[in-house]
Amino acid sequence: MPNKAFADVITEWAKLLATVAANKDDLQSVDSYRQQLEAEVTTARAANVRQSTALAEAQQATRDLEASLKQGHELADKLRFGIKSKYGKRSEKLKEFGLKVFRGGKRKKSASGTPPPQGGSTQGTSPPPQVGPPQGASPPPVATKTAPQGATSEPHNPS
Repeated sequence: MPNKAFADVITEWAKLLATVAANKDDLQSVDSYRQQLEAEVTTARAANVRQSTALAEAQQATRDLEASLKQGHELADKLRFGIKSKYGKRSEKLKEFGLKVFRGGKRKKSASGTPPPQGGSTQGTSPPPQVGPPQGASPPPVATKTAPQGATSEPHNPS
């Protein structure tokens, strides 16, 4: 049975029921099925309404949850900021609240005693890759196409 849209199924069943009702004198042997199908149509419509309502409620609950989480994150950030303001960013008391204690950045001294060049340290990095042939090397030979033996540079003119 192929999947059809709910509305299409209900419409199809309604047409079938209307046609059977119009010919009820000829179709008395299947009247019990007609009555059962009418009951199923009513049940299916009610279930569809409940499903639509539940979907709308679930979507609203999702929006409410997202808004609550956003507000909660903002309040938690403000609370953390207030704690740091009260105790200071270097206080060991921050650990009780699950916050990191600022211990200061340790500066690395270079071996030569001179500060690294502006733009950051280049220690541990390799030089950029070299593009082209190494310095002092001659360029590679250029390959040229040679004509096959017996060929001429004149255009072919069949006579």
